Amino acid sequence: MDPLKCQALILKIASRCNLNCDYCYIYNKGDYTYLKQPKLMSNEVVDAIIERVKEHCSLHDQKFFEFVFHGGEPLLAPREFFKSFVGKARERLKGIKVGFTLQTNGVLLDNEWCKTLGLLDISVGVSIDGLQETHDLHRKYHNGNGSYYDTIRGLKIAQNSPFLRNNVGILMVIDVESDPVEVYNQLRFLGTRYINFLLPYGNYENTPTGLLYQERKEGKTLYADWLIEIFNIWWHSDQKIEIRIFKQVVELILGIDNGFEYWGQRRSEFLVIETDGSIEAVGALKLCGHGFTKADMNVLNNTIDDALETELAKNYQLSHEILCQQCQECPVVEVCGGGFFPHRYRSSNGFNNPSVYCLNLLKLITHIQNVVLDTMPKELISEGEMEKLTFSIIKEEYIESFTYI
Repeated sequence: MDPLKCQALILKIASRCNLNCDYCYIYNKGDYTYLKQPKLMSNEVVDAIIERVKEHCSLHDQKFFEFVFHGGEPLLAPREFFKSFVGKARERLKGIKVGFTLQTNGVLLDNEWCKTLGLLDISVGVSIDGLQETHDLHRKYHNGNGSYYDTIRGLKIAQNSPFLRNNVGILMVIDVESDPVEVYNQLRFLGTRYINFLLPYGNYENTPTGLLYQERKEGKTLYADWLIEIFNIWWHSDQKIEIRIFKQVVELILGIDNGFEYWGQRRSEFLVIETDGSIEAVGALKLCGHGFTKADMNVLNNTIDDALETELAKNYQLSHEILCQQCQECPVVEVCGGGFFPHRYRSSNGFNNPSVYCLNLLKLITHIQNVVLDTMPKELISEGEMEKLTFSIIKEEYIESFTYI
């Protein structure tokens, strides 16, 4: 087996947030380890991170590395933090192309922040949950007020900034009770060229709306149905916005694997660094229980390669290779990859399950594959040994026989 590597670090530079989103896996899903974290990342931790990246890239001959500023809310850190971090990284990681991105709730974005981020060449993504009523239902301030207008104000400032070089992307967590067509039209109206729809973080112990056992048994696919409505409009649009989930599935159907952690067969080659320097696997695993992600690893004492050898990080990295029996036998596994690792968790048998979204993933993939094939020449379809898929048949043959879904 090829050695495990890390291509990107998710840096939790602030362990507090100015919003209180109801679905947040950091603060509202039963893990309270953030209370013991420093509110902001220290210079000592920053220096250690950069040195660990330097030795890791040297060991594995890596020529590119990505830093993702995250939180909490990363803009709670001062501007000088970003200037210092980026300056140190570029100075000490010579010979390595380094990239920087930031994911924010947007409410603190102003002209000065955009100038700082733009001059440092940090790409920006803003979290917006579609329509105002949906956004304000889930993404509230701690006093209970909605954050929609402040988020839109920040987004517009960023979009109009002369300093930000890249188009500001939008990240949206799906709420199936919202109207997908209205959501899509609203996001287009906001003027972004990049959208990433996220399935709500959940598993068999923390089941999102529409995924209770009885609903799965009845074959309900609310998330697939919601996404398919948007896909059908998007696919036939002349001026396409890049929607990451659709782009990745279409590419995988055509044999191009850019799926990373949610789709495909590639390894999930990144780790999380908390404000105190703790090294952890993906943050959404906090859904599995209080302290679940803690592995007694810290950049102050351990290398990135040390952290990659911990059981949870290793299983996460190899999550598209280590699959339950049902996933191994499924005809769409090369596209689905078993789904997102945290979505497979059940307290009785760990991650030896299909995604809690299994039926939804299957329906979405089969629909997209059939639409794509309708646009391709028959000779090309034959050469690629591709064929149309029937959701109901696959569901009956490969899924309903597994009672643990």
